[in-house]
Amino acid sequence: MSSVFRNRIGLSFYETHIGEDLNICEAGYEECRPTKPYEFIPIDYYSIHYCLRGEGIFQVQNDVQHIYPGDIFMIPPHTPNKYFPIPENPWFYRWVGVRGKAAKEILKGCGLTKEHFCIRHQVNSELESYFEKVYLACKEKQDLKAIANLYYLLDYVKNNKQDSFIPLLSQSEVHYNELLRYIHQHFFQDITIASMAADNNIDRTYIFKLFKKYKNTSPSQYLLEYRLDKACMLLMKTSLSITDISYAVGFQNAPYFSRQFTKQKGMTPSAYRKKFLKTGPA
Repeated sequence: MSSVFRNRIGLSFYETHIGEDLNICEAGYEECRPTKPYEFIPIDYYSIHYCLRGEGIFQVQNDVQHIYPGDIFMIPPHTPNKYFPIPENPWFYRWVGVRGKAAKEILKGCGLTKEHFCIRHQVNSELESYFEKVYLACKEKQDLKAIANLYYLLDYVKNNKQDSFIPLLSQSEVHYNELLRYIHQHFFQDITIASMAADNNIDRTYIFKLFKKYKNTSPSQYLLEYRLDKACMLLMKTSLSITDISYAVGFQNAPYFSRQFTKQKGMTPSAYRKKFLKTGPA
């Protein structure tokens, strides 16, 4: 454990004021001792907890959850809640409180809502470090660093906790989401339908059926369009050569990339880039 967490509890009420969309109200950690159940006064912001070890009980309204190491749970605003450690194995958790106009939608994208306030996961050092960095930045009154690490934290939850939706989806939707995640994580590699099928243990024919059903396109076309969208971002935001960009987004042949880009986007990569370049005197 890092030196800052040697004490049993740490709390920072420092509130960021970067903008209206998302701000931090507090951040902290606690290594709990066995206690009797307490019912806490409802708060006016979202409080996101991450259990690192031990166990506890968490109740929102009439829904009771047994929390294990790795689980994430959220206390929604203005909501009665009760949570306490299991006496024989008291938990250690970290938390961050957030509010803002975009907080509800951002957390919804992460799988956290008033109806779905607990995500099952495993202990992960990367996620743990984001909670730690938010706390430290708040303690040092470093607004931008605190908010930056909060966004990293939420991005991690959004992209690594999609399994929290699995019980609510059909089996075909589960497979389809797994394939999308695979493409989004490996698009820059030389992946094929055969490798998608092998790596996800899904039949090739079934992959085509899933993309036809949910995207009304083929998996190859979806992969192509996804790569080209990534190429557009690189053309707008970087000075990489067109050849380098073609390889960066997974094409093995630069001329083929240029032909496909022109066909799909209606202009060459060079022409697309020129749209975003400032010309003439400042």
